[in-house]
Amino acid sequence: MLYRAVAVALATFGAGLGAAACHGGSAQPQREPIVTPLPVIAAIDMPFQPQSFTVTVRGHGRPVILIPGLGCPGSVWDGTVAHLANAETHVIELAGFAGHPAIPAPLEQTARAELAEYIRDNHLDHPVIIGHSLGGFLALWLAASEPDLVGPTIVVDAAPAIGGTVDPAAARAISDIWRTSNSADFADAVRDFFSPMALDAHTLAPYMPAVARSDRRAFADAFDELFTTDLRAEVGKIRAPVLFVLSDVSPADEVRAQSAAIANHDVVVLPNTRHFVFLDDPPAFYATVDRFLARYPR
Repeated sequence: MLYRAVAVALATFGAGLGAAACHGGSAQPQREPIVTPLPVIAAIDMPFQPQSFTVTVRGHGRPVILIPGLGCPGSVWDGTVAHLANAETHVIELAGFAGHPAIPAPLEQTARAELAEYIRDNHLDHPVIIGHSLGGFLALWLAASEPDLVGPTIVVDAAPAIGGTVDPAAARAISDIWRTSNSADFADAVRDFFSPMALDAHTLAPYMPAVARSDRRAFADAFDELFTTDLRAEVGKIRAPVLFVLSDVSPADEVRAQSAAIANHDVVVLPNTRHFVFLDDPPAFYATVDRFLARYPR
């Protein structure tokens, strides 16, 4: 999960290992990510214009909202979108990330409120919500604050209190590096931070230029908000079924403890994966998603 990945990133920074760092043991076979842009079926045109995110809509069928993690472009979900061929996918890109203009903090709080308005404005009937990392945290927050609005929720390598086991001073040290760096140093810092989060750092390489185009202050502020917001007292309000899909280096017992108040939830750990579990083992991730959604067809 992200807080475990942050601990690795801290060690990486401290040891000066940079992009060569890789969390875990022996080398794993590289799985190539899908990076070919998918055709856009529809672009959102609606009375409500969110400030905290943009949306790309593809396909027809059951509505599925996909939220990427910190700094990431929506293209990290291209493989998942292609797999969900019979769904209407709404891929979110958050303000300040991947070249989008920033908004004043707090980003996650604003996005949570605007996602609810977006769902209502577009008459989406209990959409599936899939979020990774910061996006997974945002999915939980939305499900807790709008329990009658969302459908099955899939949280990928995140938890109600991501900052619960990380030294706040250490996390703030990372965000301060981002906030005060120049463009070149920020690109290097981002690459070093993300490199341990996949079995092979090359898996993430296609997305790093977009992440490096993030607004540095927005990136750092969103990271701080993520690590200082605790949803453990809120998740008991969730009525939708929730699936946590974790990497095999994530603290599954901690996630279970933090999520105990969610009436209907399950935790699945995918072997031989790191933080970007859906890029490390797409077939296993898709199969896990398919089984979960088959249990909750509407």
